Amino acid sequence: MVRALSIIIMLALIVLPVGSGLLLLLLSSFSAESGITSNAAHFILREHATLLSTLLAAVLAPLVACYLALWLAPALLKRPTLQQLLSPLLSVPHVAFAVGLMLLFSPSGWLIRLAESITGLLPFPPQGWPLPEKSVITVIVVLVLKELPFLLLMIAAQLKQVPASSWLTQAQSYGYSEKQAWWRVVTPELVKRLTLPMAAVIIYSLSVVDIPLLVGSNTEALLAQRVYEWTFQFSSESQSKALAGAWILMAMAALLLFINRQHARLYRQWMLIKPLRKRRLTKGRLTHAPSSDRLASGVWLLLGLLSFAIIAVLMLQSLASSWFYPAIMPESLSFHRWQTELAYLTQPSLNSFWLAIISSILGVICAVVLLEAQRQHHKKSLNGWLLIALLVPQVPLVLGWQLVLGEYLDEGKSGSRVLWSHTVYTVPYAYLVLHGAYTQFDDKWLIKAQSLGYSARQAWWKVMLPMLKAPLTTAFAIAFAVSIAQYLPTQWLGQGLTPTLTTEAVSVASGGDWRIGSLYALLQTLLPLIVFIGVTLLNTGLRRTHSKAKRYAEHS
Repeated sequence: MVRALSIIIMLALIVLPVGSGLLLLLLSSFSAESGITSNAAHFILREHATLLSTLLAAVLAPLVACYLALWLAPALLKRPTLQQLLSPLLSVPHVAFAVGLMLLFSPSGWLIRLAESITGLLPFPPQGWPLPEKSVITVIVVLVLKELPFLLLMIAAQLKQVPASSWLTQAQSYGYSEKQAWWRVVTPELVKRLTLPMAAVIIYSLSVVDIPLLVGSNTEALLAQRVYEWTFQFSSESQSKALAGAWILMAMAALLLFINRQHARLYRQWMLIKPLRKRRLTKGRLTHAPSSDRLASGVWLLLGLLSFAIIAVLMLQSLASSWFYPAIMPESLSFHRWQTELAYLTQPSLNSFWLAIISSILGVICAVVLLEAQRQHHKKSLNGWLLIALLVPQVPLVLGWQLVLGEYLDEGKSGSRVLWSHTVYTVPYAYLVLHGAYTQFDDKWLIKAQSLGYSARQAWWKVMLPMLKAPLTTAFAIAFAVSIAQYLPTQWLGQGLTPTLTTEAVSVASGGDWRIGSLYALLQTLLPLIVFIGVTLLNTGLRRTHSKAKRYAEHS
């Protein structure tokens, strides 16, 4: 039964979407009318600024986020409750995060206004500010800060599967400092285990469209953004450029994934083999370890405050009747904008909610079926094929879906198409989050249950599933946030007939209206935030119940 279900899921949500999408993209590339031409390919390859910016974002953002996460991760061993600080940041969708970050850090942002109110040195927005409203640097900063919590969550899951504390103790007994032990003993294993999560982050950074539309440069647009824009220009030349750009993105993805596969080996060689590097790092770590610890603690605190600051500034901006620089607060607050937009907000809000609820439930159920099939075959490693949708750039993949559906896009049923596309992405994320807890589950509990008269199926339902309630609810929350954040599948497969808060937020904010954009971004944030808060409260209650039961068992 489980095997049959897992095969159906793999066909419907993994093989079919990826295989058919790429196959139709390939066939369309040789079309006589709008296939790839040498002029289109040469045109893109001559766009050096676009290609360089794309590679810069796809390399720097994941790499910086990865090593920032590894630097912050030791605190998770000492204070596991820090993981709860990640929930608010994980709940903020990329679009809302980008809008909120601009309202905070842009040249006329709230933090600059705060500095002006304290010092009086900035009567005008500063020129040459390192984080302009639209630039490749801004895109990279947004991607780093948004992917950092996800990688920390993945590291937290891996730390439960390796004896990191024991390794640190043994390394320190050989004379290593705590920091040296972390970077030389624990980190190489974590880098190896992060290969697939890092691949997903790299591909997302390479093919993201909504963030560049909001905060990216208009003159040096990223390649995914250019391909997206070309698809809306119906000339054969533009369609040819879109197809050529899609395949260039695929080539970039293949190159970056190959380099990512070498990451763990290169890190091990750099950190552990070269003696000159070793001496320099050892001296630096010994000298700066205390200040590094304090700095890491400060970054954890800032991460916890950032999501609340983003929500606060989005709320203020959505309620502000007028807010001119350098005023630190709006002149007045009013619900007038909320009232005038209410008629336009209702349908996108409802669509976002039902799509997220159904696709996240389906995603978790499918992930459980796939993991159960894997457990029954005694396979504990991550199955990369189940994550293939995350390892293909979204622009060419969704473009392939659009070509597959063709004329059917105009026949209604846009909601079911969008739901299917969201589920394609919620399944691998739910699988990633659940994998560690599910595959490490101790089978002795099932054996004990069966010795008490339960059948194998009853033991799974009444023992295993309740004991995995915390990771299941966490996977549901992550899948919910993933669905809320989906822009490209909703926009292309929905054909504007299934608007969501994400599509409307990008449409409004990219047009320069930050006030109405902040309203949509705020509502887009509140939906997953409510889910994450509910999951956190539920998991806290579960931990307390488990602790009481354990004390009772020990006392008995």
